[in-house]
Amino acid sequence: MDGRNARGSRHGGTPAAHLLAAVTGTGQAVTQLRVPDRGNEIACFTALLDPLYTGLVMTADALHIQRNHATFLVESKQAHYLLTVEGNRPRLHAALRVLPWTQCAAVRHDREAGHDRRETRSVRALTVTGPGPDLPHVVQAAKILRHRTDTKNGKTTRQTLYAIPDT
Repeated sequence: MDGRNARGSRHGGTPAAHLLAAVTGTGQAVTQLRVPDRGNEIACFTALLDPLYTGLVMTADALHIQRNHATFLVESKQAHYLLTVEGNRPRLHAALRVLPWTQCAAVRHDREAGHDRRETRSVRALTVTGPGPDLPHVVQAAKILRHRTDTKNGKTTRQTLYAIPDT
């Protein structure tokens, strides 16, 4: 699930159409709706997903880290979710940062080169037990650490992302 402004839809003082879409793993849009002017994607979440089948897996960006979204997906749609956590939810981000990542048994490392960059990714996953992140139905967490080096200028960037799958 993701939202985008429709290219070429802005005319004069009329803002660009902002569309929220549910997309398959192959990139095919299953459904979409226009987010009302001065509205946001959060308010359109359930309206977009309600007509879809139950039992699906839904991924979304950090904007959709909402307690009511997680509850809707698991309890109403019998679906699973994978949500990215960034700085927009500081307490949730802090709760994930202090999990025992050094004790992870599930670790994967990838190295790739291409498009004028070298990239190394480390992914760790663990089961959340006891009091964990404050989001309904969380049973796992993943930490993705990415180092990217631009081979043209030598600039290196480091990014840490956290993701929360419900199963």
